Amino acid sequence: MPHVAGLRGVLPEPSKLAEVIAAPVELAKGLAAGTLVRDPGLAVYRYHQTFAGPGGRAFTRKSTFCAVRLSAWTEGAIRPHEATTAAQRDAALAQIRASGGHTEAVLYGVRDAASEVDRLFRKAESSRPLFEITTADGTAHKLWRAQDAELIGKLRNYFTPKKLHLLEGHDRYEGMLAYRDELAKQQELVMYSSANYGLACIVPMDDPALFAAARHRVIRGVTVTSEAVITAAKQHFIVEKLAGAATDLDKVFRSLAENLAHQPAFVAVFAGEADAWKLTLSPEVSPIAEGVKVHRALQKLDPIVVEHLFVERLLPGAQATTEIDARRAIAALATDGKVALITRPLTVEQIAHVDEVGELLPPQSTAFHPPMAAGLVSLIIDPDEDLA
Repeated sequence: MPHVAGLRGVLPEPSKLAEVIAAPVELAKGLAAGTLVRDPGLAVYRYHQTFAGPGGRAFTRKSTFCAVRLSAWTEGAIRPHEATTAAQRDAALAQIRASGGHTEAVLYGVRDAASEVDRLFRKAESSRPLFEITTADGTAHKLWRAQDAELIGKLRNYFTPKKLHLLEGHDRYEGMLAYRDELAKQQELVMYSSANYGLACIVPMDDPALFAAARHRVIRGVTVTSEAVITAAKQHFIVEKLAGAATDLDKVFRSLAENLAHQPAFVAVFAGEADAWKLTLSPEVSPIAEGVKVHRALQKLDPIVVEHLFVERLLPGAQATTEIDARRAIAALATDGKVALITRPLTVEQIAHVDEVGELLPPQSTAFHPPMAAGLVSLIIDPDEDLA
């Protein structure tokens, strides 16, 4: 069962808000310089992000910054849907060690069809926000502080019987676990020690403003030719040339939108070429029958098909990174990128289904839009400080 707690958040000094959001500062240096300030008591923080969604319509995503007790995946209270790599975990751990705290929250989803969390925060949201700022991507951010012990207790009681779906930040979560374990070897950690908790941002899974985003892959380190790759791909895919589309993302996305959601599809763009290639999994092809080890219900999700039937088999030696902005993925082809794979996002329900059946997607398969503003709330980890 997840345990939610308040925290003594580290926040931007109000007059330095824009500066911190643009370039987050180290915790110790920011506190010493007065750029950051620390709340004197425990609190949770209500967070709104208002942004333009599909068709230009305005959406407001409502979430809550708090502390969540860390637990191993095997305990089942927190459910992941993506694998991580050792390099990602090590990088996250190094960042936590260097800062002595958590400066980036892990994003969790929770089932809240009755909108109980919204009801609990209604009074807090009627007051003036602690912070208001619009970031360069056009997202308006608002943050409220809630220090009422009764409210924090009601949140804790409400979340206790639920499962938390880890939506974004799998590497950070594993880094938090590793840091906790390091501290536990140095001294005994009491139950409510801040070292046993991680900085969290929890959003209702039912929120219509919760949008998953695609992660487009940039492939480096391969020497195969586009002709060889496309010829081999025809064993599993229906291949369509998109003439002149290598730099025409509108054409690429229009083409992908023509596919039904259950038809796995993506577009490959090769460095130095003007055309792009749309690949749709042939209806008669079963990834499981082709040797992919995955739950039958998930075998035709786009990230599974892209990774296991295309990258692993047709791009030997591939070194992959991801970009949420497709333009950046295409731009990488002008430097050291060899292939860009433009993909579609999964739905929130597809992502939840992955962890509900106990499976993991390949690393960095999913993202969420818009991103949280950097530097709004941080958590100092002090083994001798309790969050209760």
